[in-house]
Amino acid sequence: MFTKRLTAVIAACAMALTACAGSFTSQETKGASSAAPVKMEQIRAIVPTTMAFGAPMTGFGTEGNLKSFSSKVSVKNWDSLEQLKSSLMKNEAEVAATPAYVAANLYNKGVDVRFVGPVVWGMLYVLGPSGAPTGDWKSLKGKKVAVTMPGNMPDLVFSYLLKKNGLSKSDIEVVQAQDGQQAIQLLATGRAEYAILPEHAATLAETKLAQQGKTVTRALNLQEEWAKATGKKARFPMAGLVVPGKVADANPALIPAVRKEVAATIAKANAGDEQTLQKIADHYKLPVGVVKQVIPRLQLDMAPAAQTRSEYEDFLKRIGEGNPAIYGGKLPNAKFYAK
Repeated sequence: MFTKRLTAVIAACAMALTACAGSFTSQETKGASSAAPVKMEQIRAIVPTTMAFGAPMTGFGTEGNLKSFSSKVSVKNWDSLEQLKSSLMKNEAEVAATPAYVAANLYNKGVDVRFVGPVVWGMLYVLGPSGAPTGDWKSLKGKKVAVTMPGNMPDLVFSYLLKKNGLSKSDIEVVQAQDGQQAIQLLATGRAEYAILPEHAATLAETKLAQQGKTVTRALNLQEEWAKATGKKARFPMAGLVVPGKVADANPALIPAVRKEVAATIAKANAGDEQTLQKIADHYKLPVGVVKQVIPRLQLDMAPAAQTRSEYEDFLKRIGEGNPAIYGGKLPNAKFYAK
């Protein structure tokens, strides 16, 4: 489970639908801890090399909410789930961004982490050939579909929705793609007719393929398909932040401060703040115009864990229907959800 790699290309996972943004952040001050800040030597945040995780952390340490805790704040990347686990267990990070099911898996496997809350609320798409019908799952039957990151989040969400729409993997020809770049190549060469992609990889795919004279369409918006299949909102708590248990216990005031810090950057990005968007563009070496397209599709919203527990648990149970082991075999208990 922990040896799966999350690569930079599928970045963006990056991870409009901006109406959902900010729906919880306004509640944060009401539930903020009254505990006094405890000075820390440093606050080290680790995140995957993807825009969905990186964009909301671009201002981490500069928004002003962490000053009373430490003057030394850093954001670095983790490259594999094994590295993430090791960093948390060896006290090498105070904050970490993880896919939703990984946070629960870590906790259930004995790694004492507390869930700060979801940040990324779904940014997965199925790209298909020009003229492909939208929202039509049956059109996938018998087609070659590039499944990006087999066994990981894009595959888990797609597989759940495929089943809910009366199909199974046996109804399509699965072409495995280890990352977004490979999936784009499969589309470009015709070795796949459809591809499951996160943002910003989906936007880059449209641009790169158009430059090669190949037009693709967003045949399935998996957020909208989630709403159709579940009767819930067009979003799901796809990824979020955790802190080590000892950090949360020693400095409970840090949790709401981290949420406020991340929420401040998200608010700027969602509002189209030019300086924030340029900073994200520079970091990922992308034209700012691409970043402007991608940000609304990331559905960024820093939400308190306790207030979103029911949505989080529902999501875990659904994507783990066939294999609850992906989140550790059971739902985390109340201690997992940081106040």
